[in-house]
Amino acid sequence: MGFQVNFGNAAFAVPGAVVDHFIRLAGEKELKVLLCVLRRPEETITADSVAAYLHIDTEAAQEALDFWVQADVLRRGESAPAASFSFAVPAASTPVQEAAPAVAPVTTPAAAETPLLDISPVSSQRSSREIKLDPSEIAAAVEGSQELSDLFSLAEKTLGKPLNHMEQRSLIWMCQYLNMPGSIILMLLEYCVSIGKYSISYAESIAIRWQSEGITKLEDVESVLQQMAKEQGFISELRRRFEMKRSPTSKQKAYIDLWQKAGYSMELIGYAYEITVENIEKLDFKYINTILESWAVNGVKDVAAAQALREQPKENRAKKSARQEPMSQHEVDEMNDYLSVVNRFKEDETDE
Repeated sequence: MGFQVNFGNAAFAVPGAVVDHFIRLAGEKELKVLLCVLRRPEETITADSVAAYLHIDTEAAQEALDFWVQADVLRRGESAPAASFSFAVPAASTPVQEAAPAVAPVTTPAAAETPLLDISPVSSQRSSREIKLDPSEIAAAVEGSQELSDLFSLAEKTLGKPLNHMEQRSLIWMCQYLNMPGSIILMLLEYCVSIGKYSISYAESIAIRWQSEGITKLEDVESVLQQMAKEQGFISELRRRFEMKRSPTSKQKAYIDLWQKAGYSMELIGYAYEITVENIEKLDFKYINTILESWAVNGVKDVAAAQALREQPKENRAKKSARQEPMSQHEVDEMNDYLSVVNRFKEDETDE
């Protein structure tokens, strides 16, 4: 079934370059803002007026306007008064506004050519925010590189949304500045989506860390992603057991990393959490860690052993922790801290 345009009693022109070069690069916000501006070509539109009409914030409207200025579709002007949007359908007697002249299409290199982008040497940049790529340059890069075109398309499918200008710039930066193959970038994006991170800037931060650590080969990336997924699964399970609604803080994450490296089972950590809540009625990572370390001193590796230790008289626990060789002052202090915690647990149980 075909479609036809119903122009009604009013129509306006859209520059050919919008469809020819930027339709795949512009997001929903950019296209909506442009349509508002094209509807009133005789007036100077401000970011405030567009934002008010579209019910978006002024910063977002300004960013969209800047996108089209950089694409040479719009030009800045101050002569006409600022417009206040009110798009009522004109009466039959109202003459149709003459269409604005179309902007000439942006010249782009042939598909076989390699796009030349202004990306400085490695030592001068720390993130994609430090480079400037106009929409016209990005359009030329995409049309000149099948790999980049495929990357944009697959990235949009992975994220489930069109890429905005910042995200497009980040992908190009990772490709040409970090020399990261598109296959690895897509693997990274898939991982980010799997943990609920839909931001390309988050993926870029990981890519930068990999670059500094020399993680560039496919097999190395696969290994690192597997380890990251394992760590994330560990964190997710702890959040569920601890009934945490927010992601762990950096200090809490440090304890979690310590527990995972120490090999504490999830059940044992969960039991330590239960004891913590019983005693201080709140989640406290430092408190949980003290319990886990006290159990480690006594060779406790599972919940049954931890329960058996708690049932022992406190003097027996001290004997079990004793060693034949002399202790250092640091070890003595640690043992005293441990006994203090264990005794406090026992006193709490007696009070109950």
